[in-house]
This record gives sequence, structure tokens and C-alpha cells, in this order.
Amino acid sequence: MRTLATQMRLRRLLRTQADYHRRLLEDGTAGALASAASARLLELLRDVRSAWASESGELVVTGLQGYVTRSLAVMAASAAGIARPGADLARLSAEFRDAGLPLVFFLRGLDDSDAPVLAELTGHVLARSA
Repeated sequence: MRTLATQMRLRRLLRTQADYHRRLLEDGTAGALASAASARLLELLRDVRSAWASESGELVVTGLQGYVTRSLAVMAASAAGIARPGADLARLSAEFRDAGLPLVFFLRGLDDSDAPVLAELTGHVLARSA
């Protein structure tokens, strides 16, 4: 299975989140920057979801789909929370990264898994895409 587009978008999202987190801490006030950060992160999350939807069509292991869905939901909740007045930026950033970083390695693991391993999990052989 190939998840390269999803990985690329996810890594971009994590870099953007780290940059916004740094800028928000330097700024000291939430305001317009927090709202812009939240909106941009949610937009990039939509891109990740879209890439995952197109790349995961052949994946029929419910637990794996669920893991990605739950991870992205945690990231979305954290991103949305940034715009709230008085938001705990450190906690939200930690939640975002705690969900996103393992997801990067999970997706890489899917790419590195041989067809027999995935076939064992799914009960049938999956076609590898380029």
C-alpha cells in the first residue's frame, strides 16, 4: 500500500503547526493569529483526509482505518481549540503532536509492509500502487 501523498500532507501539517505554535508563544496574545492558525490547520487537515481517502480505498482493515480517523479527529479538535480565548496552547500543541507524530510512522509502516503481511491482516492480497 502506498500512502506517500498522505504522508507528505501530514508532514506539512505538522511543520505548519509547529511554526504557528512558536509564533503564538512569541506573540503572547491569541487574537487574529490564533484564528488564522486554527483555520489554516483545519484546511491542511482536510487535505490530509482527502489524500488518505484516495489512498486508503484498498485498505479493508477497520482497525487501521479507525486509527487514522481517530488521530485526525484529535488533531482537528486541537486545531479548533487554538482559536478559543484563553486556550492552553501548550496542551493543545502536545495533543496535536501526540496524535500526528505516531501517525507519520504508522503510514510509513503501511508503505514498508510487504503484500503478504497486509494480505494476512486483510484476508486477501492488496494491489500495490505507484
